[in-house]
Amino acid sequence: MKHEKLQWLRDEMTDLEAAASHLSFSLERSRELIDRPVWSLEELERLESLTSRFARLADLLVQRVMRLIDDLELTPQGSLLDRIQRAEKRGWVDEPGQLIRIRELRNLIAHEYASDKMPEIYRTVAALTPPLLAAIPRVQAHAEALIRRYAGERRDLT
Repeated sequence: MKHEKLQWLRDEMTDLEAAASHLSFSLERSRELIDRPVWSLEELERLESLTSRFARLADLLVQRVMRLIDDLELTPQGSLLDRIQRAEKRGWVDEPGQLIRIRELRNLIAHEYASDKMPEIYRTVAALTPPLLAAIPRVQAHAEALIRRYAGERRDLT
């Protein structure tokens, strides 16, 4: 059972790395567009890609990876806030509350249809993307250490 979860964690790390790379690419392609008052259809497509990739990476991190790591570490699931606070204690973000703001923005992206709010959303995505991307190597290092630890335990049993 634990072996299957470790493989799942490896797979999630691959997905996390790819999602982070895609978000980084979208941020670079959209950076000069963020503060413009009006966008062409092509520019809007780039901004929509940025927000979509931000939401995907945030979901992957908070809903899948953090939950799986807690499960492997036999940590009671608790609430989303509990999971975020554990991530902060693990040093995955620089400032308290960053993951909460990232999660709230993800929810806003998923449920916002008013075009008048989109410029503010684009600016906030651009501002919160660097801390989200900065968390990924820290999460990866934690996951790799966890995988090594459990792989070592498995060898000790044989």
